[in-house]
Amino acid sequence: MSQLDALKGMDKFFIANEKEFQAIFDSSEPEKMPLPGDWDTKINSFQKMIVLKAIRPDKLVMAVQDYICEHLDE
Repeated sequence: MSQLDALKGMDKFFIANEKEFQAIFDSSEPEKMPLPGDWDTKINSFQKMIVLKAIRPDKLVMAVQDYICEHLDE
C-alpha cells in the first residue's frame, strides 16, 4: 500500500496512530468514518477503499457501493 505515491508514509502514520485506527476497526460502519490526521482530505475515496481493505476487508463491499453511488451523479 505504501508503494503507491498517494499513500507514501501511511504505514508509519498507521503505526504512530494505532488508537485512531483501532476506532475505525471497532466501528460497525468503518467505511463511513474519516481517516485520522490529514489523510481524510489528502487521498481520494478510491484510495480510502485501499486503506479500508487493509483495516476491515469485510466492509469493502459496502465501501464499493458507497463509491459507486458517489460517482453515479458525475
